[in-house]
Amino acid sequence: MLMTDGRTSRIEFAGVSALTVLTWYALPDAVRSRRTRGVIKSGLLGVTAAGAAMIPQVFPEARDLKSEPRVDLPWPARATLALGATTAAIVGTIWSEKAIYAHGERRRASGVRCAHTRTALVMALATGAAALIDWPNLARKVTAS
Repeated sequence: MLMTDGRTSRIEFAGVSALTVLTWYALPDAVRSRRTRGVIKSGLLGVTAAGAAMIPQVFPEARDLKSEPRVDLPWPARATLALGATTAAIVGTIWSEKAIYAHGERRRASGVRCAHTRTALVMALATGAAALIDWPNLARKVTAS
């Protein structure tokens, strides 16, 4: 990604994020082999990881945000919360991925061409829009009021 200024890199970040989501969710329309989709999605996970690593460069203002108030919890409580949050994230991700895929397959079975692509396009546009929002400044405004 080019790092000419924060705005340009944010636009590029949003574009790559949107294209990654579009590719991920429209893939069943282009590739019927589950194994091949798995290989392609493995590569897309690499793109996602690289994008996540770029977040501090895309949103450098986020470093200045303070996470107040701080709650001091004992180690067992923190471990339990971390395990619970991780479990909820994994279960939620698996459930939503299966639901999105099943929705596309139902549309395909009813005769819709490129049945997964419309949902993928909506999700990609939402992802791109979310990546364009200046989250650090929005957080400052919310906490200031």
